[in-house]
Amino acid sequence: MSFPLVDIDTADGRFQAYAAEPLQPAGAAVLVLPEIYNINGWIRQVAERYAGQGFHVLVPDLYWRQEPGQHLEYTPEHQQRGRELAGALDRELAVRDIAALAAGWRQRLPAGTPVIAVGYCLGGELAFLAAAAGAVDGASGWYATNMARHLAQGERIRVPVQLHFGELDWRTPPELIQSVRAAVAGRPEVELTVHAGADHGFGRFGHPPFHAAAAAAAHVRTLALIDALRAAASEASPGRSAAPPLEESHA
Repeated sequence: MSFPLVDIDTADGRFQAYAAEPLQPAGAAVLVLPEIYNINGWIRQVAERYAGQGFHVLVPDLYWRQEPGQHLEYTPEHQQRGRELAGALDRELAVRDIAALAAGWRQRLPAGTPVIAVGYCLGGELAFLAAAAGAVDGASGWYATNMARHLAQGERIRVPVQLHFGELDWRTPPELIQSVRAAVAGRPEVELTVHAGADHGFGRFGHPPFHAAAAAAAHVRTLALIDALRAAASEASPGRSAAPPLEESHA
């Protein structure tokens, strides 16, 4: 599989990310955190969609510490491989990588540009953890997995966060949703939505889990979050200049 990637340098080494740049920048940057399938064809479409709406976009290779370049499509074999890689992923190191990417990105973006994590499945989990760690300016997590492991992180949230769950997703049954609500009860920055009739993967347009109404509602709310952070940053930092283009490598 070959598509353009950019190099991301950190204190722990170099990894790669898919970059999508807007034709008319709207003053925000979206860090798209992928499903267990990593930088596959669908998540690249998601990145281009956000870029088309005016946002700078990066999608990191989540598995670079394990096996760089494992970008998986929707086949049974790749699903199994994705589950193995996601299960072995060190969440603490992954959040460190997200923080390093965001910090380096901010140095290149116009001053004050907010960086918002938008994650799906595994990426939704990481978006929540990145927000709890203060690595991003806001986050929208779609059908985040393994939330039972991270309830204690709720009290650390200090930035706007959205959590979007599917009513029919067995990974987040009602009792777990209630536990998540309790974990973030003291954090008015957190907005939790359970989408009626939707299952895990409800945002995956073009594929069977897709639920049009839930996906549209979650996307509208996510855009509202991005726009609010963009507007606040614009008021605080008027007259920002455009960022130079990222240099590409190829994989």
